[in-house]
Amino acid sequence: MKTRPLVIVLHGPSGVGKDSVIDLLRERTGIHRATSSTSRRPRENERDGNHYHFLSAIEFERKINAGAFAEWAKVYSDYKGLERAELEGPLARGEDVIIRTDVQGAQTWRKRLEGAIFVFLMAEDREALRARLIGRGSEDSVSIERRIAELEAELDDIENNDYIVYNRHGELAEAVREIEGIIERERRNPSRPAARLIGQAAIQPPL
Repeated sequence: MKTRPLVIVLHGPSGVGKDSVIDLLRERTGIHRATSSTSRRPRENERDGNHYHFLSAIEFERKINAGAFAEWAKVYSDYKGLERAELEGPLARGEDVIIRTDVQGAQTWRKRLEGAIFVFLMAEDREALRARLIGRGSEDSVSIERRIAELEAELDDIENNDYIVYNRHGELAEAVREIEGIIERERRNPSRPAARLIGQAAIQPPL
């Protein structure tokens, strides 16, 4: 059976390990990570082209006007968005794509993408999530409590996802294997529409 490339939309609360899951999944499968663009300055541990494409506000606005973005928003004083090329290019080559986002982003992509698979990534429980946020050492107590509170919005969105995957402490490889199984199963799902941005022709792999 001929398989079709798909788009995985992975989201979950801060500290759940989305980047670690995606990094290992890329090593094992070669899946393309759709890298978002932002106009904010990179943080100390962030690399251009890996975590984000870092653009100036002027360059970001130029690309908005050119219609380069599949979706974008201005959060406080910074732009953030995903360029169409990050989706359309890999899919046209027959490559699977993974998008890392939050609950608001997932809600947006449900309106913008047809044929995408939505995966909610979760820790064992709230206390495990709190421990991970503290262990990162990058946020103060107020920020940690805010992110814990934001978990409620994430949990309210669970039923809108196709799959829930638990990234338990020390079991990263198991979480990745579960997502690999999802990818394999969904690529052969004849009832899943071909991935496409809403309002555009379906993107098919080369013959």
